[in-house]
Amino acid sequence: MSASLVGSEMCIRDRAIVSSALFLIVIDMTVLYTALPTLTHDLHATASDKLWIVNIYALVASGLLLGMGTLGDKLGHKPLFISGLVVFGTASLLAAYSPTPGILIAARALLAIGAAMMMPATLSIIRLTFADERERALAIGIWAAVASGGAAFGPVMGGILLEYFWWGSVFLINVPVVLLALIMGITVIPHRPGNASHRWDFIGSLLIMVGLIGVTYAIKELGKRVPSYDDALIALLIGVAFITLFVRRQRNSTHPLVDFSLFRLRPFSAAVAAAIVAAAALIGMELAFTQRLQLVVGLSPLQAGLFILPLSLASFISGPLTGKILPHVNSGKILAAGLLISALGMGSYLLLHNASTVVQIISLTVIGAGVGSTMTAASST
Repeated sequence: MSASLVGSEMCIRDRAIVSSALFLIVIDMTVLYTALPTLTHDLHATASDKLWIVNIYALVASGLLLGMGTLGDKLGHKPLFISGLVVFGTASLLAAYSPTPGILIAARALLAIGAAMMMPATLSIIRLTFADERERALAIGIWAAVASGGAAFGPVMGGILLEYFWWGSVFLINVPVVLLALIMGITVIPHRPGNASHRWDFIGSLLIMVGLIGVTYAIKELGKRVPSYDDALIALLIGVAFITLFVRRQRNSTHPLVDFSLFRLRPFSAAVAAAIVAAAALIGMELAFTQRLQLVVGLSPLQAGLFILPLSLASFISGPLTGKILPHVNSGKILAAGLLISALGMGSYLLLHNASTVVQIISLTVIGAGVGSTMTAASST
């Protein structure tokens, strides 16, 4: 067997391993959407409990991502990736059998720690494995398709599982995938040593995480029917203070977690903005959409999940296709086109949400295609 063929097979295996792990990470952001009504009933969760069960995962993960990325540079991305799988699998078991909302929120936070350990490694492994620009663009296209499509597929998976099992199955399903990825990751992914002299700013990670949680808590408090304005103001001040400390720390650091000078580069700042808009629109729309289908329209979790399936399928398909054309087209044009397509899809659904099922499916497909394309172009840039 030629060396090029062996290398190609290893690249495919690496891609499969990181894609399966990434799929678990992103699907856990949205898999609870169809499970929320059942979960709320079984655990006697309050409205505030529900919000924290859904959002603590993304808040902790986003706060730790920067620090875990630099820790991977220091220790090597494979050890951190493997450790993240172990944490993620353990947290999945805890979440599946949580007897109270508080324990489930803690388990979701632990899931987020495992996700933050794995996610930077998934893109780094791809970047190091695929040297050719075209192959790397396609691999990133698949990565982005898994990221956006996995988030879109979460409600579908939740609906299917809840049709036959209890709500904890949406977490328990992670365990066999984690075990398989763990075995393959240990044996297949090559170990590339990190830079031991690289600084890891753990304090910076904590600052941004507390800042994000503080600002989010303030927003949630103001969203209550009878909000406590004092609590909201205190949380907002704490959040803003910690984010300010984080920014100052990064600007004074010789090895910052975020090099803010990068945002002066128009392609980079445009890609970040596009990714934020696309992800926020997709996840926010899905949460409202799945709750409406179950609590207003009266669909079952499975029916609600299947209804949203066209969105996830379109996202899965558009990601690799965009990766194929990225080397030949300006990424800025693809970003603009992807956002425009997403906006047209969401606008059409807003106007036609009471139309026939076929019309609604077309709108959802357009949304998925636009988001998948946007996330691919943003990730590659």
